[in-house]
Amino acid sequence: MMSPLAARLSFVVCLLAATAAPGKLVRAQETLVWTDKASEGFVSLTYGSLDATKQPKFLLSCFNEMGIAVLDIFGVIQGTRPGEKLIIEFSGGSSLSLEGAVELDTKSGSMFAEASEIEVKPLLEVLKSPGPVTVKMAATTLTLSDTGRAEAAERFGRNCKLD
Repeated sequence: MMSPLAARLSFVVCLLAATAAPGKLVRAQETLVWTDKASEGFVSLTYGSLDATKQPKFLLSCFNEMGIAVLDIFGVIQGTRPGEKLIIEFSGGSSLSLEGAVELDTKSGSMFAEASEIEVKPLLEVLKSPGPVTVKMAATTLTLSDTGRAEAAERFGRNCKLD
């Protein structure tokens, strides 16, 4: 016969084992990081997962040879529809507003905001400012961490030859 203490201990062990079963584990929140890349006239600045198969939250692309910079911010943009015009507002140490539009990636079905042919320097000024930067698009707000942002924006600015 099992003692009451042993019975309780067995019960606790069973509960712990059940909560640790595969599929029941609580996943840690994914860490988002700032990354810059440059190759053959194309420069990018991203804020997102290090997993290259996942879409970033923020992507600034500089096409030196074409003289164009494009900003994409991925995710659902509340209160909008694809094709709709949109103001993308940045605020933090400094502020900036860009005109863009809501787009839909027909391949993935993902929504995103895009601002084309933007001036790079004013956006980099905002990204280099200390503290978090908030991006507001319609009813959606996104906070961009400042950890590594200024350094990545500085490197991006050295490689992007657009004014």
